[in-house]
Amino acid sequence: MIKGILPKIGAQIMVKYIEFVYATSKVHYIGHRDILTNEDGEKVTALFWHGDSYCLYPALKGTKIYIVTTKDKRGDYISDICSYFGYKTLRLPDNTESGNYIFKIAKIVNGEDLSNIAITMDGPLGPYHIPKDFPIAFTYLLKRKVMPVSIYVKRKIELTRRWDRYKIPLPFNTITVNFNQPIEVLQEDKKDKFKALKCKILKAMEFIPLL
Repeated sequence: MIKGILPKIGAQIMVKYIEFVYATSKVHYIGHRDILTNEDGEKVTALFWHGDSYCLYPALKGTKIYIVTTKDKRGDYISDICSYFGYKTLRLPDNTESGNYIFKIAKIVNGEDLSNIAITMDGPLGPYHIPKDFPIAFTYLLKRKVMPVSIYVKRKIELTRRWDRYKIPLPFNTITVNFNQPIEVLQEDKKDKFKALKCKILKAMEFIPLL
C-alpha cells in the first residue's frame, strides 16, 4: 500500500514545485502554441527532448494532447503529472516497435479521440539529444506534421549523471517555450531514413531565447 502511495505523493510534490516556478517566473510562449489549443484545427505531433519534460508540463495545460510515455514506474509519475495539468497519457513499452501498440495509438488519436500527441525525440532511453526514428515514422503513419518544441530555462539544476541531463528549473526565473512551425513529413523523407528531416528538426530546436 505504501509503495502505491509514495509515487503519487512524489508526483504531487513535483506538480506543486513546477507550478511555483511558473508562478514566480517570466514565462514566454512563442511560435504556434495555438495549434495545440485549437480543437477544430490540424493535429500535430509535438517533439521535445526527454530532459526538458519537467519544464514543459505546465506549458501544455489547456491543450488537447496526449503524452506518449512508458508503462513502467517512470510512466506512472508522468501519468499522474499529466492528469493534474488536464491532459492524458498513452502508455507504451520501451520497445515501441514491438506489438501492435502503434496502431492502437493511431486509432485513438486519429479516430476515437482526435488529438495532438507529444513524444520525446530522444527518449525513453537515449542517447542524449539523438533523434529517434519512431516519433517521425509514427507521425508519417498518422499523416501529420511534426512540431519541434524547444525550451530555454535561464536558471536550472541539470542532473548531468542522468543520460538525459534532466533539467529542474529554479523559481524566479526566465522560461521561454518555442512552439516551432510544424514540419511536414513526406514520403521522400523515408529514402534517407529521415536523416535530412532530423537535421531540419534539430535546426528548428535551436532558437534565440526571448529574455
